Amino acid sequence: MDPLDDAPQSDPSAGRERPGIAVPPWLDTLAQLSWRLLVVLVGVAGLVVLLTRLYLVSLPIILALILATIAVPPARRLERRGVPRLLAALLVVVGGAVVFVGGIVLLVPAFTRQVAELGPTIDEAFTRVLAWVDEGPLGLDRVEIEALVTDALANVGQFSGTIASQVGSIAVAVGEALTAFTLAIVLLFFFVKDGEQIVGWFISRAPERLRDDMRAAGARGWGALAGYVRGTAAIALIDAVGVGIGLLIVGVPLVLPLTLLVFLGGFVPVIGAFTSGLLATLVALATGGLSTALIVLGVVLAVQQLEGNVLQPLIMRRAVALHPVVILTVLTAGAVIVGVVGAFLAVPIAATLAAVGNELRLRGELRARGVAPGPTPLGGRGIDPELGLPEAAPAVPRSPRRRRARTGRRDG
Repeated sequence: MDPLDDAPQSDPSAGRERPGIAVPPWLDTLAQLSWRLLVVLVGVAGLVVLLTRLYLVSLPIILALILATIAVPPARRLERRGVPRLLAALLVVVGGAVVFVGGIVLLVPAFTRQVAELGPTIDEAFTRVLAWVDEGPLGLDRVEIEALVTDALANVGQFSGTIASQVGSIAVAVGEALTAFTLAIVLLFFFVKDGEQIVGWFISRAPERLRDDMRAAGARGWGALAGYVRGTAAIALIDAVGVGIGLLIVGVPLVLPLTLLVFLGGFVPVIGAFTSGLLATLVALATGGLSTALIVLGVVLAVQQLEGNVLQPLIMRRAVALHPVVILTVLTAGAVIVGVVGAFLAVPIAATLAAVGNELRLRGELRARGVAPGPTPLGGRGIDPELGLPEAAPAVPRSPRRRRARTGRRDG
């Protein structure tokens, strides 16, 4: 046998280049963006899951940061008048907590008393509505409506029985809420007293090349959060006072609880104002009839028009502006993930993240032009002036360039 027969034979097609699959450039770019976006979404989802699992820590921290935007300015004013920082922080935080708890203690008895007085009036108004539905232009059967109402009340009774059987779970939830509130107050005290030191500690642990970006992004985020919270609180207070005065003039009961609901609804954009206004109109319908309800509806619409066309552009012009689609999306996501608390916290968190992202984008564009940005924020309103840190400065001073160009033309 010839030994050459046992030698491995070479494949004649081995040296040929196999034609590859031609991928269009747009598809290649889309694939790269897709897997990067997928990685980001997985990271965000993991962070959300972690924060929701540790809600007894994450929620108090977020709540304390939001409250710090309101508590820091009066504390710094007290310091400028000679009050020590420790005492100023104690006065502001403890005093605010006492006013808040005291307001709740004073409001609950009045609320329960007025609700008890409103009960017979609501029954009478409901009977009047059923009569109008039966005899009015709708032509609905009153017996069927009463049957539906009876079934609904039966379901509510079963639900209340389920709640009564879960008293232990309710007690645990109340205990967790008290724990979170206590932790938020303690964190708020330290944020007001040692906020600058805490921020400086975190920045000093970062690489030196990232410190200016961290200072600027933190300043921009804090400024946006402070502007949003204070602006929203001012608008909600004006709305509550306007609606409360209208209810008082018309003679609608439950003025104090409804005014408080209007104020709290101001912190939930779009949905809060609609819900609180609808509730006030329904109470007016139950107590004073259709004419009173129409008057209250007119008052609510007038206040909301004043808010949307005057107060929002005037007060919130320096804060972060979010599109209504973004607001509704983050509201829904926050309510689904965390519940009512998520609906309150979703929009300020989104406003802060939008401001930080915009600041990082501006700094990246400035670096692409060969200019190294400093620690001062490039866009937005900058850090709270009560902290003594710089306000935002424009990225490129265009006016001096124009003057130089005009001067050169004159010299030439």
